[in-house]
Amino acid sequence: VTILGPVNLPATVPHHASQMYAKNAAALLLHLVKDGNLLLDSEDEITRETLVAHGGDVVHPWVRAALGLPAEPVSGERSS
Repeated sequence: VTILGPVNLPATVPHHASQMYAKNAAALLLHLVKDGNLLLDSEDEITRETLVAHGGDVVHPWVRAALGLPAEPVSGERSS
């Protein structure tokens, strides 16, 4: 049995958090890019839940609510 006791364990947390963030960001970009083109499929759950604005409209429902906008873009607004 080997017991490891790093002296400064909290100092390693930011490094691992940065690695995890980078991997998540890369995975999201790989998910959104198909054959070298950006594909924003609003039917896809990952795309739908991470997309905040598209085509000049705020499309995410939580952000719309936070901004005091109606739940869905009204007919006078640009569509996505």
